[in-house]
Amino acid sequence: MLEAVPNVSEGRDAGAIEEIGHAFASRATLLDVHADADHHRSVFTLAADTDPLVDSLLAGIARALELVDLRAHDGVHPRVGAVDVVPLVYLVPSDVARAEDAARALAQRVGAELEVPVFLYGTVGGGK
Repeated sequence: MLEAVPNVSEGRDAGAIEEIGHAFASRATLLDVHADADHHRSVFTLAADTDPLVDSLLAGIARALELVDLRAHDGVHPRVGAVDVVPLVYLVPSDVARAEDAARALAQRVGAELEVPVFLYGTVGGGK
């Protein structure tokens, strides 16, 4: 089991936040949603085994790309995209490699299937 904490650049439209949450929950358990209107950002927390988690993250990212319009976006938190960061968190130390592999798999699928550039950071990004 891994956890993911995608940050989405939408914190005001409750309907959009709900739709994005449903997409993230397609094959994972959605544990929490924290929406902040001032930051115009929502943080979703979900958990699942590796493949279902990657599938759910891809579904949520795809829905966010459809619903989040950054052309008129304002908020106190800086943003670089509809989905800024997608940390993948291992819950036990022996799952570090699993989390790294899941991050790489998600990045590959986001690039290939959604045609969105991805910047990897931390250990999966060569220490960047």
